[in-house]
Amino acid sequence: MARKRERRSEPVRPYVPVPRAEPITVERAVEEGMLIARSALTMEVKNRIIVGALRDDLAFDPAETADLVKSELAVLSREQAGYARRMNRLAVAVSGARGSSIRDHDYGPRDYRVLTQRGKIYAALSAELERLVEDAGFVDEIVETARAQAWAELGRTIVGRLERALGAHRDPDYAIDRDTRLRAFIAIDLARLQRSAGEIAVT
Repeated sequence: MARKRERRSEPVRPYVPVPRAEPITVERAVEEGMLIARSALTMEVKNRIIVGALRDDLAFDPAETADLVKSELAVLSREQAGYARRMNRLAVAVSGARGSSIRDHDYGPRDYRVLTQRGKIYAALSAELERLVEDAGFVDEIVETARAQAWAELGRTIVGRLERALGAHRDPDYAIDRDTRLRAFIAIDLARLQRSAGEIAVT
């Protein structure tokens, strides 16, 4: 008769409670939100510069690009203000709601503080974005960063096309002279992109 194998009991691990996350402050949320907004704004302006240069044959204009940055900041500010109003309406709705949730939403009375906090964050983001419209230093920094990124992307794209067209992989000396050729190409064939932007430094 086969003996039953004895099951060895696993040692009981002590319970370790999961630490509660500290609620994010309005200041910290605005700081993180501005990092995201800054990145998105720079990308949007960079893409506009590239499209203007390649599709519309437009020279880079710092003043027009600065106006674009201000316009996009105003748009972002209005968006955040709209989110703030929506959060405030929801907070008012849940404060008088009965039951676990209000109609068409998963929010209930217990979410009043969360919704109120979000409303404050969106409102603060809106105010900061609106303030930056008149911040010449911030606007100029976005313009220059977007311009530099656009030029770098254009350079990589055009050089890549040239390499494929010329079959650079077949030329053993191409890699040695690549930097010199790139400088010459940008100086000659991308001159129209520099008319208003000034000289491009190639490293």
